[in-house]
Order: sequence, then C-alpha cells, then structure tokens
Amino acid sequence: MIPVLILAVIAGGALIAAQGPIYTRMAGMLGGPVQAAMLAFAVGAVALLALLTAVGGPFPRRADMAAVPLWVWAGGLIGVYVVLTSILAVPRLGVASYMVCVIVGQLAAGYAYDRFGAFGMAVREFSAANLAGLAMVAAGAVLVVWR
Repeated sequence: MIPVLILAVIAGGALIAAQGPIYTRMAGMLGGPVQAAMLAFAVGAVALLALLTAVGGPFPRRADMAAVPLWVWAGGLIGVYVVLTSILAVPRLGVASYMVCVIVGQLAAGYAYDRFGAFGMAVREFSAANLAGLAMVAAGAVLVVWR
C-alpha cells in the first residue's frame, strides 16, 4: 500500500506542476487570474459533487459544517491564494523555479507544523540530518532560481 501511495503522491506533484501553466493560459483567455481561479474552483466543485454522488457519500450537513473550527475554513482560502500566486509567478519565474520555491515553503512549514503539532497533528522530532536536508533543498532552490 505504501509504494502505491508514494507513487500517487509523486503523480500529484507532477499534476501540481502542471497547474501553473494551465491556470496562466486560462487567465489569459478569461480576462485575468481571478476569473481563472473562479473557473478552476467551479470545475473542482462539480468534480467533487460528481465523486460524492458516485461513491454514495452523504453531503455534509449544515450542523456539521458549523461545528468545524473557524481556522479549518482557511483551507479554501489557501487554495485561492496558491492558484492566484501560481498564475502571477509561473510566467515570470518559470515552472521549475516556481515549483522549487513552493517545495521550500512546503518543507519549511511542514517541519514547523510537525515540530509543534500544528493543526492537531502529532508532534514529531527532527534530527540535525533532517534539518541539513531542509537546508540543502533551500540551497538547491537558490541554484534553480538564480539566473
């Protein structure tokens, strides 16, 4: 199961790299980044509704949604930020430079989230080797972005 999951995550990473160029083209054709983000999220909402229907899952109840902590709703706003940022950054930085910067941000934040148990996650300790790996990724990002 774990190897399949790892391959699925790698495929997800490849798809994330495709988002920036796709959204950039969409923004050019629709009149701007906000229009492109709106269409992207509308398509995603329709796809999720179809998936929910296909698997026979119940739609979330209003009371359940109201009980969700306020900070959880930030997830949707984070998605909007990421889409809009990719539309603005990919044409200027290129896909590889954009992605390596995203990865550095993800790893640095992921380290902090694990270290302090953010968002209700288990606390995980890191070694000096883990931190050295993070530093090497950041140094690699500088080499990728630096022209």
